[in-house]
Amino acid sequence: MRSLRACLLDEPLPRLMAIADLWDVPVEATSAHDMAGTLALYMLQRERLTAARASLPPDARSALDALVAARGRMPAAAFERRFGGIRPMGPGRLERERPWQSPANATEQLWYRGFIFRAFDRLSGAPTEVVFVPGDMLALLGAEPHAPQEEFAVSPARPSDLRPSKCLDDVVTLLCFIRNHEVRTKAGGGWDAASRQTVAPMLRDPDGAIGNDPNGRFAFLTHLLARLGWTRTEQGRLRLAPQPVARWLQSAPEAQRNALFNAWLNDPEWNDLAHVDGLALEMTHTWSSDPVRTRQGIVRLWERWRSAGEDATRPISTPPSRFPDPSLISAFVTYVHEHDPDFARPDGRYDTWHVRDARTGQFLHGFEHWERVEGALIRYIIEKPLRWLSDLDDAGADPPTPPFQVTADGRIIIARHLRYERFQVARVADWIETRADAYAYRLSPRSLERARAQGIRAGRVIEFLEQTGGQALPAGLKRALLRWEERGAELSLETTVILRAQDGATMDALLRLPQMRRLGVERLAPNCVAIRPRDVDAARTVIIESGLLVDAAQASSR
Repeated sequence: MRSLRACLLDEPLPRLMAIADLWDVPVEATSAHDMAGTLALYMLQRERLTAARASLPPDARSALDALVAARGRMPAAAFERRFGGIRPMGPGRLERERPWQSPANATEQLWYRGFIFRAFDRLSGAPTEVVFVPGDMLALLGAEPHAPQEEFAVSPARPSDLRPSKCLDDVVTLLCFIRNHEVRTKAGGGWDAASRQTVAPMLRDPDGAIGNDPNGRFAFLTHLLARLGWTRTEQGRLRLAPQPVARWLQSAPEAQRNALFNAWLNDPEWNDLAHVDGLALEMTHTWSSDPVRTRQGIVRLWERWRSAGEDATRPISTPPSRFPDPSLISAFVTYVHEHDPDFARPDGRYDTWHVRDARTGQFLHGFEHWERVEGALIRYIIEKPLRWLSDLDDAGADPPTPPFQVTADGRIIIARHLRYERFQVARVADWIETRADAYAYRLSPRSLERARAQGIRAGRVIEFLEQTGGQALPAGLKRALLRWEERGAELSLETTVILRAQDGATMDALLRLPQMRRLGVERLAPNCVAIRPRDVDAARTVIIESGLLVDAAQASSR
């Protein structure tokens, strides 16, 4: 940071005369160069500097204290928004009007006393005009010159191995689904509608899955999987990267959560602002924001605010295990507005972003729209990604006993916290239910055929189930698995609707109709056929059009 003498050398003579007048410096120098040196020597005497600081009006002293607390520099736009601007005046006007004798605000009081200067600096990579205190003066005022902040790193909550987590549960469910189903991708990496509808009932929180909401939890989690390098698209189909997925699944819950949390925290591709409901970003090629710096700034402020509140005993850098109610989040938004309103705009300017109100179309320019833009962004970050990633579920906190069970009819009940084991089960069995404390799967010829396509034989399935469950499989189930390995599926259990006619001749006439044959009915007896449930309504229409009535109660599939 520049020295006081170097700053004074760049100032016009009228301002130097003003500083000398306000500091009562006896000036005998005949040039601006000599005057700058004399003023610097005088002003940097600790006793005189302390006295000059104490003599400042309260508003000016508060402004100086805020600047010192900010390590001696702040964006000019932000500083002047809080403490007032400096009226532009050339040397001639300065001599005529002598504004230091009646300063308009706290900023002018500090300016004409030589406490502050202006220059351009690079904040977050962009040249930004700043207000600053010279480095040697700043040291005497009680602060060290500006230094780079330490690298910011935070860790998510640290639940016990058995503490259920909706986030980790649903990530495993998505990985299982991608591994075992044909997930087709659209432009931008989104899932096809059929896959989203199929996976939604399996998820503990399907927010955004059915409607393909880009601001929903489903889009967020699937983006994280891609960000971590766990998924890739090949010929329009989503596939897993097996090695990193296996490493994550076999890691401790804390490491699993860390991986997801830090992937979001440091992701430059996920722009949180673009996912705030009610906002529309316009002409994004003409302006930019830094999502990583903004996100980390909010999380850092959130931690500091929490650590000063009721849960000060919780380790810093640990998101809450029980999420706060909306009133606390509103209090946090107020806290940020008062203590660090420019967290997203380090230059302090509120006229460079092109953000509209999505409902009214109004451009939200100016600091007066802070609550609508920055406030909404804070709420989004806290209420959505941070909550999703910190979401520990109190429901079903106690795992089932035993945590892994195989029943005689081929069902597998597996506790939520056995994430690696569940991924392996999903390779050889079909999902049937997501419970509060566990997941249920069922072995079937279809699932075993899928396993065999992955190189998993029935003998290996038996070995895995017995080792994981800690006991032998039911004898009948074990024989059935080995027999399937040898002979394949020998029986088929299907749900059908029975259509029964009064006699065989009536059924013959009905089956001669082309529309009826296209339904693929299966004849079970001269006067009886089986119809697939999804074809019941079409069959009813054909029957009525042929001049017959059908008992709707008997024909209904519902």
